[in-house]
Amino acid sequence: MLKNKWGWLVLIFLIIISCKTTEKVVIGNVTSISDVKLRKQLKDHEINYDQLYIKKANFTFNDGSQKRSFKGSFVIKKDSVIIVSIYAPMGIEVVRTQLTNDSVIIVDKHNKQVFKTDYSYFSKDFGVDISFDILQALISNQLFLYPSELDFYDGLKKYKNHVEQDFYSFKSIRDKRVNRIVKRDNANLVIHEISIHPDIYKIFNVFIKDFGSGQTLTVKYDDFKQFDKILFPETYEIEASQGIKKFQISLKINYLEINDGGSLHFKIPSSYQVKEI
Repeated sequence: MLKNKWGWLVLIFLIIISCKTTEKVVIGNVTSISDVKLRKQLKDHEINYDQLYIKKANFTFNDGSQKRSFKGSFVIKKDSVIIVSIYAPMGIEVVRTQLTNDSVIIVDKHNKQVFKTDYSYFSKDFGVDISFDILQALISNQLFLYPSELDFYDGLKKYKNHVEQDFYSFKSIRDKRVNRIVKRDNANLVIHEISIHPDIYKIFNVFIKDFGSGQTLTVKYDDFKQFDKILFPETYEIEASQGIKKFQISLKINYLEINDGGSLHFKIPSSYQVKEI
C-alpha cells in the first residue's frame, strides 16, 4: 500500500465513475458551430444527478517510484460532499475520505491515522488550483475551468471555439497568441484546452499548462458507452507533472448508480491519531 500521505491525497482526487456496459457509442462528424451553440450543447449533454454512486472502480497509480493497483468506490452528493473509499485486495476498506467545499479529511484505517487539510495544500505543494467544484466536475466528466471560476459556463465565454478535423475545442488562448506571449513573458500564462466529441458533445480531453507554477495536467476520457441510459466514459487516463514530480492514474469503470445507493456516513474513530497537514 502507499505509505506517504501525499500518495493517499492524490488517489483521493483521482478515482472515477462507471457502470454496466451495453454498447459503445459511435462518434459522429464535425460541422460548423458557433460558440453559443457549442456551449449550450455541452451543457445540455451533461450528466444530470443529485447523487452519484460509483460502487466499483479499478485504478492504477504510478508516481515514478512505485506502481500500485487498487479498487475503490465513492459517492458524490452534488455541490455538498464527496465520500471516497479505497479497498485492500480482500475487499476491506483501508481508507475513507470526506471532501467538502472547504475541507479534506482522510481516515487511514490501515495505520489508524487521520489527516485534515484543505485545498490550499494542493496549490502550495503541487501548484494545482484544485477546488471542490473542479474535482466534482472532473469526476463526472463535466466542464471545469482553470483557474477555477464559480460559473463554469459563464467563464467559458472568454474561451475561443475551434472546429478541428474530427472534434470541437475551446481554448483559453489562441495558438498564435500563445507563441507571442511565451516569447515575451510567460510568468502568468495559463493554457487550458477542452476537446469535445461531435454529436454526443462529451469532453474527451482536458489539457492545462500553468507556466507560473510549472504544472501540467492532462485528463483523457475514452470508450464512451451507454451505461443504464447514461452516456459515460469507461476509462480515464490522468497525467500530471510539476518539475521532477510526476504521476499517472489509469481508471477502469465498472458500475454506476444515479440518485440511488451509496452511503455518506463518515466517522472518525476516537482512538486514531489526528494530524493537520
